[in-house]
Amino acid sequence: MKAEPAIEAAALRSAISQGDPHWYKDAVIYELHVKAYADANGDGIGDLAGLTQRLDHVQSLGVNTIWLLPFYPSPLRDDGYDVADYEGVHPAYGTLDDFRAFVDEAHRRGLRVITELVVNHTSDQHPWFQAARRAPKGSPERDFYVWSDDPKKYAGTRIIFTDTEKSNWTWDEVAQQYFWHRFFSHQPDLNFDNPAVIEAVLKTMEFWLDMGVDGFRLDAIPYLIERDGTSNENLRETHDVIKLIRKRIDAKYPGRLLLAEANMWPEDVREYFGEDDECHMAYHFPLMPRMYMAIAQEDRHPVVEILAQTPEIPAHCQWAIFLRNHDELTLEMVTSKERDYLYKMYAADTRARINLGIRRRLAPLLENDRARIELMNSLLLSMPGTPVLYYGDEIGMGDNIFLGDRDGVRTPMQWTSDRNGGFSRADPQRLYLPPIQDPIYGFEALNVEAQSRELSSLLNWTRRLLAVRSTSAAFGRGRFTMLHPGNRKVLAYVREHEEDVILCVANVSRTAQPVELELRAYKGRVPVEMMGRNAFPPIGDLPYLLTLPAHGFFWFRLSSDAQPPSWHVETLPLEDLPTLVLFDGWNSFFRHRVVPWRMGLAEKIRHQFEAELLPHFMQRQRWYAAKADKLARAGILEHGELVADGRSWLLAVVEARTAADPVRYFVPLTMAFEDREEERMRALSALAVTKIRQQAEVGIIADAMADESFCHALVAAIGEGRTVRTEGGSLRFVPGSTFAQVVGDALDQPAPLRRLTASSNSISLIGERLFLKAYRCLHPGTNPELEMGRFLTDKAGFEHCVPVAGSLEWVSDKGDTWTLALLQAQVPNQGDAWAATVDRLERWLETSGTDGEEPARTLAAMAEGLRVLARRVAELHLALARSTGDPAFDPEPMTPADITRWCAAVQRECRATLDQLGQRGEPWPEALGGLVAQVIAAAPALLSRIEQAGHAPPTHPKTRVHGDLHLGQVLVCRDDFLLIDFEGEPKRDFEERRAKQSALRDVAGVLRSFDYARHTALQQTAKTATEMERLAPLARDWERTVRQAFLETYAEVAVAGGLFADAAAFARSQPLLDLFELEKALYELRYEIDNRPDWIGVPLAGVAMLAGLTA
Repeated sequence: MKAEPAIEAAALRSAISQGDPHWYKDAVIYELHVKAYADANGDGIGDLAGLTQRLDHVQSLGVNTIWLLPFYPSPLRDDGYDVADYEGVHPAYGTLDDFRAFVDEAHRRGLRVITELVVNHTSDQHPWFQAARRAPKGSPERDFYVWSDDPKKYAGTRIIFTDTEKSNWTWDEVAQQYFWHRFFSHQPDLNFDNPAVIEAVLKTMEFWLDMGVDGFRLDAIPYLIERDGTSNENLRETHDVIKLIRKRIDAKYPGRLLLAEANMWPEDVREYFGEDDECHMAYHFPLMPRMYMAIAQEDRHPVVEILAQTPEIPAHCQWAIFLRNHDELTLEMVTSKERDYLYKMYAADTRARINLGIRRRLAPLLENDRARIELMNSLLLSMPGTPVLYYGDEIGMGDNIFLGDRDGVRTPMQWTSDRNGGFSRADPQRLYLPPIQDPIYGFEALNVEAQSRELSSLLNWTRRLLAVRSTSAAFGRGRFTMLHPGNRKVLAYVREHEEDVILCVANVSRTAQPVELELRAYKGRVPVEMMGRNAFPPIGDLPYLLTLPAHGFFWFRLSSDAQPPSWHVETLPLEDLPTLVLFDGWNSFFRHRVVPWRMGLAEKIRHQFEAELLPHFMQRQRWYAAKADKLARAGILEHGELVADGRSWLLAVVEARTAADPVRYFVPLTMAFEDREEERMRALSALAVTKIRQQAEVGIIADAMADESFCHALVAAIGEGRTVRTEGGSLRFVPGSTFAQVVGDALDQPAPLRRLTASSNSISLIGERLFLKAYRCLHPGTNPELEMGRFLTDKAGFEHCVPVAGSLEWVSDKGDTWTLALLQAQVPNQGDAWAATVDRLERWLETSGTDGEEPARTLAAMAEGLRVLARRVAELHLALARSTGDPAFDPEPMTPADITRWCAAVQRECRATLDQLGQRGEPWPEALGGLVAQVIAAAPALLSRIEQAGHAPPTHPKTRVHGDLHLGQVLVCRDDFLLIDFEGEPKRDFEERRAKQSALRDVAGVLRSFDYARHTALQQTAKTATEMERLAPLARDWERTVRQAFLETYAEVAVAGGLFADAAAFARSQPLLDLFELEKALYELRYEIDNRPDWIGVPLAGVAMLAGLTA
C-alpha cells in the first residue's frame, strides 16, 4: 500500500536530518533569492513555486545545499532583512504550503535547505515593534526592543551604514523615545537581555526546523547585546545567547546547522565557534578580498598571510568561504591602504562603491576573463572551508551599477534568450528589477539554456569542477598545509584526509610561471591531475617541477596506487649507484677470458654484478614481471658480443632466480666512459645499471636499448645476416625478405632514438622508419609475433600489419630457438584504436545531451569507422586461412572433438573463476556484492550454456589467429587500421599460442574490448551519480550499435572470402562466439580480481549478461 505524500515527505526529512551530523563539512552551498530566481505565476517576482520548478538546474550543478535569502513577510525596504513576521512567507513569494513543497522536493533530490534567521532586528512594521512603541515604558512589550531617552548612550559604537545613517539611535514619535538600531533606521534591534525575546526567537527557530529546514544563517550575530562603554560587538553576553540557541538545537534537532555572519577578523570570529558549543560554521570574511588582492598584485602573499593568521577552530567546526554574495564585496576587514588599492583595481568607477565595499558580481570584477574566473573558483572550492556560490555566477552573470543600493547584483536569473531571460512571463515593466540587457552580460547572449548546450561554457566547466571536488572528502574535511615555493606568483597547498592527499597549485600571475615544489614527504606517490585524470611522473627526492599557464591551476590527487605515465622511466641518480671496478672491459666478467691470475677477480666482479647490481636494476624496470618476489640472482647464462665501429656490446641471456621457477630474460648491455663519451653517457644515465671504474676512467654500464649506436649496429648486423658464437650456441641476426625495402638508407643519415616503455618488452624507435623490439621475458621456441609477422609479410601479403624486416635469435647447440629481438617498419599513426575509441565515445557522451542531429551523425560515423576495423580483422583471418604448404599455418578442419575440448577448457576456467570470486577474504563493495552473489549462484546456468555450445556444428576451419586481439592491439592510420602485436596472450606458453583455433576467438576479444571502452568512457565522463544514470543507457546503445556494425561487416567479408560457407553458417556459429566471449570475460575477471578489484564490475557484468542474468 502506497504511503501518503505527507508521510513520505516527513520520512524523507527525518532521513536527511539523521544522516551525518557533520554534513556541512562536505557541503557546497548555493545562495539565491526567491524573488530573483524564477517566477511561476507571471507577476514579475520570483516565487517558491518557480524555484521548485528550477531545482533540476540546482541539482545538475553539483551543489548539495541551498541557502535562501529572507522570504518572510516584509515591507522590503532592506530586501527582506526587515522582517515583519517570522512565521510566514511573503505573499509575493507564495505560501507556507509552497515552502513545504519546496523543502520536500529539495530533500527528495538530496539537497539541504538553510534559511536566514534575522534575529538582531525586525522591521519597524513588525507587530512586536508596533506593540512596543505603543506600550508604556518598562512594560514587557516595550522591553522587546532597546530604548533610551539619551541618544548619546553607547557613544563608542561604530555606524555600519555610513552612506545612509548618521546615528545608531532614531527618535520614535509614538514611543517618545529613541530606539537602537545597528543597521537602517527602520530596523529596530531586539533586546536580548529580555528572556522573553530569546524564547520568542527559539520558538521561531523551531517553527522552521519542524518544517524541515536544515539550518540557519545567523544574520548580524555579533550585535545582539549592548553594554555602555563598549563597542557593542562581540560581547561575552552575545555568546551566551548563541550557546542557548545551540543547546536547544542539539537537544531537539541534532544535525541542524548554525552559520554565523560575523564580519570580523578571524581571531574574533573564532569565538563564535565556542568550544564546539556555539555556531557550527562562520564566514571567513578577510580571506575573500585577499584572493582578489593576490590576483591584482600577482603575489600569493595576501592569501598566505591571512591564512597564517587564522586560528585553529574546533574539530567539528568549519569556515564558510565565498567570492561574492548578495551584499557588496566588503572591504571592512582590510587596511585603509589595501582598501584604496582594491577600489583602484576593481571599482575605478565610483558608482560601483557602496559603504565600505564594491557592489559588483564576480565576472565584471574580473573583467569577464574566463581564466581568472576559473582560477578564483578553483581557490574557492579548494581552500579550507565550505564554499558558497552565488546564483548566476555559474554562468558568469553581470550586474547593473545604475540600480540603487545592492540591487545591481540581485537582478533576475537568466535562463533563456526569451523575454525577460526566461525568468518571468510578465511584461518587462512589471519585473521587480530589470534583467541585465547589455551586449556582454545580457540574457540574450548569456543564459543557462545556451551554456548548457555549449560543452566549453562556464556552466559546464563549473559542473565538472564541482563533480571533481565531490570525489574527495579532503576538500571539505582535510588538513591544510601551505607550501612555500620560491616563486611568489604561485600559490600551492596540500589537503589531506585519511589516505587521500590533494595537491592544489595556482598561478596568480597573468603570465605562465614555473614552480618547484618540495614534496619529498610524498615520495613515490603519483600526481594524477583530477580534471583530466592524467598521471604525472611520480614524486621523488628532488623538487617537483611544474609549469602553469597564465592564471592556470592544477588539482592533483597524490595517488599511492596509480601507475606513472607510460613514457616515464624510473631512474636512480648516478651518484646513488654503486661503483663496479673493472680491469678489461667485458672480459672482466668471465674467468675463461682473462689471464689466470685475474680469474679470482673476474669471479668476484661477476658475483657482485649478478647478485647485487643487475637484480637491483631489473626489479626497477617495467618489463620485469615478478616484482612481488625478491630477485636473489640474475645470472648470465649465455652471452655474445656485438662489435661495430670500435665499440662492443654484451648481449646477455640472464636467468632470474626467485622463490618461483627461474625465468630467462634478454638484457643487452653497453658501456660508456665519461671522458671520451660524455654526451652518450648522459643519454644512457636514465637506464644505468651501475657506475664503473677502469683504471683512471669512470663511466657506466647501461641497458643497450637506450643506446643509439647499439640499435644502429644491431640493425646493420641483421642486414648482414651476421652470426656471433656464444658458449652454448650462436646469436643469429636474420634479415627478412623486406629488410632492404624497410630499412633503405635509414642508417645512412642521422636517426635519433626514442624509447617506448608502455610494454612488457623494450621498444626503440630509430628515426622515423624503424621499430626495434627487444623481448625481455623469454620463452623457448620462435616467438609467435615473429612467426606470424614473417608469414603475413612474406607469404600472405597481408597489407594491414606491420612488415617484419628481421630478427635476432639465439639458437642453442641442441637446436632450441629463443627469439630475442624483432625489427619492423615504423608506421606513422594516430595512436591505438582503444584511445581513439574511448576519446570519441567520451566526447559523444558529453554532447549527447544537446539537441539536434549531431550526436546521431557522430554515432553513425563511429559505427562506420569500426566497420572498417571489422573488414581488416576478417581479411586477417582470410589471409591466415590460405594454404601455402607451411604446416604451421595451413588451415585444418574443425571437428566436434575440437569444440568439445574448447568447451571443457572453458568449463574448468568458469569453475576456477567463480571459486576465486567466492573465496575473497573481504566482502565486495555493496554496489557489486549483489551481482557477485547472482553470478556465483548462476554457475549451473553458465555451465549449462557452455555445454550447449558443445553441440554447435563446425562451420569454419581452424587457423592461426591473432590470439590477443583487442582495440589496444590496433593502430589508427589515416582513417584505416593496422593490426599489431601478434604475440598472443602473455600468460600462455608458445605452444598454446601457436595452436590453430577458431577465428571467432579474435572476434570475441574485440567485442569484449567494446564493453571495456563503454565502461571506461562512462567512468571518465560521468562525474556524479545523476550523470551516470543519464549516460549509462546512451553508452549501452553505443555498444549495441558498434557491436552490430562490427559483426555485420565481419560476417559479410568472411563469407565473401570463403571462411564461412554462407551467412547461415556464420549465424550457426553464434554459440561458439558466445563461448569465446565468456572465456574472455572469465579471463578478464580473474585479471581484475588479482590486479584491479575496483574494475571487476566490467567483466562481471559481461559474465552476467552471458549467463542470461541481465539484458
